[in-house]
This record gives sequence, C-alpha cells and structure tokens, in this order.
Amino acid sequence: MQWLLRMLRSRLRYQIIGPFLLLTIIVAVVGTVVVFSQMTTSLQERFDNQMASVARTANDALVSQEQANLQFLREVAFAQRNVSTGAPGVAEAFATSNTQGLKDALDPYFRVSVNRSGVSLDRLIAFDHNGRTISDFERAPGSFSPDYNIHPPIDLSGAWFTQRILNGPNDSRGDKYAGLLQFKATDTETETLYFATIAPVRQGNSVVGGLIGAIRVDGADGMLSTLKARSQSAGITLYSQTGEMLASTFSISGGKLPAMEATVLHAFAANSDMPNLFSTETVGGREYQFAYIPFAIRGTSVGILAPALARDYVIDTGNTSLIPMGAAVVLLVLLLSGVGILIANRITAPISELVHAAEAITAGDFNRRAHITSKNEIGTLANSFNTMTGHLTSLFGQVQSESSQRAAIVESIADGIIVCDVEGRITLINHATRRFLGIGDDEPPPIWFNDIPLMKLTDGVPGFGTQRAHDLFSLGERIVRATANSVVASSNGERFGSVCVLQDMTAEVAVDRAKTNFIGTISHELRTPLTVIRGNSDLLMRGLAGPLDDDQKVFVDSIRQHASNMTSLISNVIVIAGLDSGSLSTDLESVELNRPVDDAVWPLQSLIKAKGLNLKIDLPKDLPQVLVDFDQVRMIMHQLLDNARRYTSAGGIVVRATALPEHVLVEVEDTGRGISPDMHEQVFQRFIRGDGASEGINSSERGIGLGLAICKQLVERQGGTIWIKSAPGQGSTFCFTLCYANATPRPENSKTFLAAAA
Repeated sequence: MQWLLRMLRSRLRYQIIGPFLLLTIIVAVVGTVVVFSQMTTSLQERFDNQMASVARTANDALVSQEQANLQFLREVAFAQRNVSTGAPGVAEAFATSNTQGLKDALDPYFRVSVNRSGVSLDRLIAFDHNGRTISDFERAPGSFSPDYNIHPPIDLSGAWFTQRILNGPNDSRGDKYAGLLQFKATDTETETLYFATIAPVRQGNSVVGGLIGAIRVDGADGMLSTLKARSQSAGITLYSQTGEMLASTFSISGGKLPAMEATVLHAFAANSDMPNLFSTETVGGREYQFAYIPFAIRGTSVGILAPALARDYVIDTGNTSLIPMGAAVVLLVLLLSGVGILIANRITAPISELVHAAEAITAGDFNRRAHITSKNEIGTLANSFNTMTGHLTSLFGQVQSESSQRAAIVESIADGIIVCDVEGRITLINHATRRFLGIGDDEPPPIWFNDIPLMKLTDGVPGFGTQRAHDLFSLGERIVRATANSVVASSNGERFGSVCVLQDMTAEVAVDRAKTNFIGTISHELRTPLTVIRGNSDLLMRGLAGPLDDDQKVFVDSIRQHASNMTSLISNVIVIAGLDSGSLSTDLESVELNRPVDDAVWPLQSLIKAKGLNLKIDLPKDLPQVLVDFDQVRMIMHQLLDNARRYTSAGGIVVRATALPEHVLVEVEDTGRGISPDMHEQVFQRFIRGDGASEGINSSERGIGLGLAICKQLVERQGGTIWIKSAPGQGSTFCFTLCYANATPRPENSKTFLAAAA
C-alpha cells in the first residue's frame, strides 16, 4: 500500500486525474449511500411497525391471560358443595379447616383447567389464614394430562402477597393480585419462576384463605412460549427491572441468551411507561431485533418483556440492492479512470521526457539533453533546462577540480586533521591522523570524536611560567597538541561542526624532558659541593680550624650565607624538575597537621630569631586529621615561612589553622611590606618576585621566584587551593585549604579527555 501511494504521488499524470477521479468517486458513493440509506430506512420503518404490532399482541395476550386466570380463580373461590361427589364448598372447607375436603373440592377444577380455553394453569395452591399451604397441585412440565403431583405444605406467611390477601383490603384495582413468584418444581430442588394470580377466599365478610393460580414462565409450555405463539414472534425474553434476564425462549431455540443494552435499561429506569424501544442483538449466529415493553401486572410494571423478530428480510433486501449499486459505481470509476489517464498522458509526456533527462544527468550522463519540440510553455522550459544543464556541467567540472586540489592539500598536511559535525560525529580525517591512530587507508575511521584515545597530559608537561603548555595530549605512544575550532558559515554565522588539528609534539616534549632531566641532574651535582662549602664555613665560624680575626669572620660568614641561599635555590630547582618530569609522586595519607608544621618550623627558627621576628603557631588541639602527602605539606609550610621571613623586616609571623565545614583552612600571616592586588595572581607564577622581576635583586636573601610556584602546584596536588590576601604596607596572608581525612581527594594529575570544540 505504501509503495502504491509513493507511485501515485510521484507521477504528475496521477496528480492531474486524481482529484477529478476522487470527486467522481465521492459523488457516486455519496449518491449510492443516500439511496441505499433511504431504502434501508423505509425497510426499517416497516420492520419497526411490525415489531410494534408484535409487541402489542404480546402485551394483549399477557393481559388476556391474566384476566382469564383471575376469572378462573374467582369461580373456584365461590365454588359450592358438589352433591355428586360430596365435596364441600371451597369457602366452607377453608372455614372448617377440612384439608381433605378442600383437596376434593379443588381437584375437578384443576383437572378441567388443562382443557379450558383461555385458562393456563401449571400449579394451584391453597393457603389458610396462617399463611401455610394446605393444598398444592402441580402439573408436570410438558404434560397435558389431567394427572398432577402434590407438594408438601410450605410456609407463605412471609410472602409479599399473603397479608394483603388475608387482611382483605381493596385498592383501586380490587382485592386480587398477580406477580412473579418462585417455587420449587416437582422433580427438582431448583426454583422455578411462575406468573401467579392470587385471590382471597371469603365466607361472608371474612377472608378464610387464599388461592394461587400459577403458570410456569419458562419451558416449552410456559407463559413465554404461549406469548411467542400468540404474537408470532421469533422469541420472547423476560427481564427484571434491573436488567437481569429472568427467562427466555431463546434458551431453547437460540442457544444463547441476549443481554439488555444499557441505553434501554436507563430509558426504562427514567420512565417505565414510555413507548416501545428497539435494539438489535445476535443470538445463535442470527440477527434479531428486540422490542422492549413494560411487563405490567395489575397496571404496575414489574419487569421488561422483549419479543424479537429475525432481521433476515431487512438484511437480505439491503444486500440484494447493494450489489447492483456497487457495480454501477465501479463501472463509472473505471470509465473515468481510463479517460483521465489518456488525457493525462498527453499532458505529461513532455514532462516525463524532462524527468528522464534530469535523471540521466544526475546519474552522470552530462551529455544528455531533453528532446521536446512543443512550442508551448513546456517547450520553453525544455530549452531553458538544456541551457542550464550546460552551465552546470561546466561549473561542476570546476568545482570538482578545486575539490580535488583541496583534498590533496588536506592529505598532504603533516599535522592530523579531524572534521566533525555538530553532534561530534567524524566526517573526515587525513592521512596524518590515520598514521597517528595506526589505521590503514582502507580501514574505516572512528565514528565519534570521543572514540579517539586522547588523554590529557598532566605529568611532565613542558614549558615554564605563562608559556606552560595546557593543550597537550597523549595519543598512543605520541604526544600531540590539540587545537579545536568551530566551522561557521561566513554568510549567516551558522555552525556546521568543528575541526581539530593534531600537531605531533613527541620530539619537542622529549627535548624538553631531556632539558628538565639535565637541570635536575646538574642541580643534584651542585648541591653536593655547596653542602661541603656550607659545612666547612660553619666549622670555620665555630673556630674548629683555629681562631679567626674579624675580617676573616666576615668573609667566612658571607661564604656560609651565600652557600645556604644557593642550596635553597638548588633545592627548589630540583623540586620544579621533579614536578615537570612527573617523577614527584603524591602519596596521600591521614596526617595530624601539627606534625608537618613543626618539621617545617624547626630549621627556620634560628633564622627567624636572627632577624628579631616573633613566630606564633596557632593550631587547635582538636583539629581533625587531613588527607595529605606529609613531605609535600612540610615543603609548602617551609616555603611559605621562608618567604615570610625573607620579606619581613620587623614584627612577626603567625601560622593558624581553622576547621571549616568542607576543609581545613591554613593561613601564614606576616607583617612585611605587602603586595599590590594586581600582583596577587602573578606571584604564584615561576620566576616572579615581589612587585616585579627585579624585586629583591640587591637583597642578600633574594630567591629566583620558584617558592610560591612550588606551593601552588603542591597544594593543588593535595586537592586544595591557595591564594593571597595582601595590600602594600599591610603585610601579607597566604591561605590554602586541605581536605579532611574522610574526604575524596581531587589530585591534579587525574586523567581527562578532550571535549569536542563547541
């Protein structure tokens, strides 16, 4: 079906004839439907009238049966003594409690009722003034014999009619009653539904008992079967006022009992005296129409009676008329379709030639042209199409040549090039990228940019200061510099994707690491003689090699001080080399902060006192343990304390720690010259000292600007941050944070992937 719809939509001839053909079909179908609807409406009206007649006949038969049964009970109630049989009168037998005499009096009446015209009794019951049955005759189901069965006595004192009969009141319809009753059948313990007529038996003005004449509702000789025969309906069903099916002739002939529609039940609940209602039901595979009428007894509705007729006549007549109408519509549609296709072919033949020419050119036949000789608009279109095709063919050749040149340029570039769409899906890689990834020219590239194994290079990153590289990644055994940019249209700024350039930096990084290793090696070698010089100068100052005069002491002290400064400088260079090469590892453990602080303070105490400075350590005793590398925290504190000592001339130095909700805050405060706000970020860069590169050049304790840079990298390795609070002339406070022992560390050298360019 979908293939057919695509074909119809793809052909102009069908689009031309389609609307007219569709309009013709609609008119023909609508006309047929209108005619067929009017015909079926007429048939349905006639059938509804017939159903109404059947319903009235069934209702009249029910009323007649009720009247005949009442008349029969009236005769029985006033029956006098039978001289020939010696049976007493009915009222007399009730009054004298003559049970046998009552049975003898009722026997001939019950026997003759089977042959009496208009009277239909299956059961005759007599009950006394206490409501207990004293005579109960019942004819066997399906039997038309005068013989009957006798039921044992039962108590009817609680029945709805007993007190009404025995008390003898009269209402607007008299002192006799009728209704639906359930009694046990003669040959089974199950209850049977009866249509019963009840009349009092009087002696004088007193009620001495009551009589019940009952007809079985269900069964082959039941009341419903009688009504079915009299009304000539196909079947009759009796429902309660709540819609429950009580009995139906379809239980015998149809095999399936119909259910009442909810709309019919609601209509009767709103107005039980309303006229006939109809519904259509399928019973035993055959369709019937039901007419619903109130089942009224003594003018009161106690249920719903539903006679039914088969709808074979309506259905067969409609089907017979529908076939010729459908055939006429089909012939008309076929005729119009043939004429429409002929007309459409003449109109669309030149257009089809244009389509075939366009398809051939699309397939690569650039020499194909449309051959149309028409002098109308389509001919003009064909000439324009041929001219346009020539121009496009020439332009395509130029574009193809330029595209080949650009592709060759991209392939010849030594750097890797990766082009992605806006979703990060790779659309192009060059030969250099394939070489980096180790895939051949005939192998498919990765589908997504994230599939490329680029790992952020964190250990051994080359560069110094602001030139420190942050865009280096490891790709297999190579180290590459990744640069990503968006591809944006110059006309409207629309983003088409992104391009990433991978520059092979393996050799450069190797050279930088060799330089770092060389500096580290030289620094280690320099520290050994400096240690000897500083140790010997200390021995000389103590006079262990003999007494020194004042000038000699000045010279030796100068040697010792400069050797100490050089040793500190060399130590910082070694730390920096270890950080750059990645050889300095960070081992986190739970540590009490006072331990690394004390180790850092001890070697500096004498130097701090020598400058006349006060040192105060303010660490709470209940400070929680921190998760740090012991040696690196000791180095951080040593650098900050030594930095405060160098640049503080008077006053003191305070070390304090505060337990905050998320981390421990450590502060090193001095009373030095202070640092201007514009230098707060720069002081943590390498080779930056004081207010400028030349600050402290003439100081005897000057450094080379590596201490604070070392502190920043080491603090970040602990998962913390470092900053400064200072102003010129107000001293400086260096602050850094450390994680608690139960916190998750965030080391600096964690691996990250390169995200696609945004």
